[in-house]
Amino acid sequence: MAAASGLGRRWRGTERERRFCNSWAYAVLAFQTLVSIYWLLPANFDLNYSLPLQLCDLAAFVAPLALLTQRRTLRTLLYFWGIGLSTQAFLTPIVTTGLASLHFWLFWIGHVVIVGSAIYDVAVRGYRPGLRDLAFASAFSVILTLAMVGLNIALGSNYLYVGDSNPENPTLVDKLGPWPMRIPPMMALGLTVYVIIWAVWPISAAIARKDQPQSA
Repeated sequence: MAAASGLGRRWRGTERERRFCNSWAYAVLAFQTLVSIYWLLPANFDLNYSLPLQLCDLAAFVAPLALLTQRRTLRTLLYFWGIGLSTQAFLTPIVTTGLASLHFWLFWIGHVVIVGSAIYDVAVRGYRPGLRDLAFASAFSVILTLAMVGLNIALGSNYLYVGDSNPENPTLVDKLGPWPMRIPPMMALGLTVYVIIWAVWPISAAIARKDQPQSA
C-alpha cells in the first residue's frame, strides 16, 4: 500500500500515474470477479457466505470503479467502507486457515486491495470527505444494513454480520450481545467510526489555519 501510494504521488498529474492507477483498478476488478466465481462454484457454494454480499465483497467492487470513474459517490463509499470498516479485518480477522490455504490468500489479498485503494485515493488522488459525503455514506450504509437484516432472516445467513450467527473467530460482534439486540449498537459503532474519520479533515484544516502566521 505504501509503495503504490509512493509511486502514485511521485507520478501525480502525469499519464504514467493514470496508467498505473487504471492497471491497479483493473487488476482488483479481475481479482474480485474471479473470487466471486470461485465461491459460486458448486463445490464451494454455501448460501451462508458464497454470495458476494459481505461488506468486503461490495467494497472490493466499489474500489476499482471508484478509481476508474472518479465518481464522488463511489469514492465516498470506498473511503468510509475501506478505511472506516474494512480495516477491522486486520484487527480481528475471521480467516481460520494458514499460509498453505487458498482461503488465507483470498481473505488477505482482498482486504489489502480494498484498504490500499482507499488510501491511494486519499494520498494520491486527493479525496477528502465533506459533510455531505458523511451524510451519504451513513444513509447508504444504514439502508444497506437494514436490507441485509431482512435478507439474512429470509436465507438464514449472516451477510454484513447482522444475521443470527457469529463469525468463526472472535470479533467485536461477540461483545455486543445476542441477535437482534446487537444490531443497533453495531450500526451506532459504524456511524461513530464514520464521524471520526470524517472529522480528522476539518479538524486538521482548522489546526493548519491556526498555525499559519498572521500577516501584519
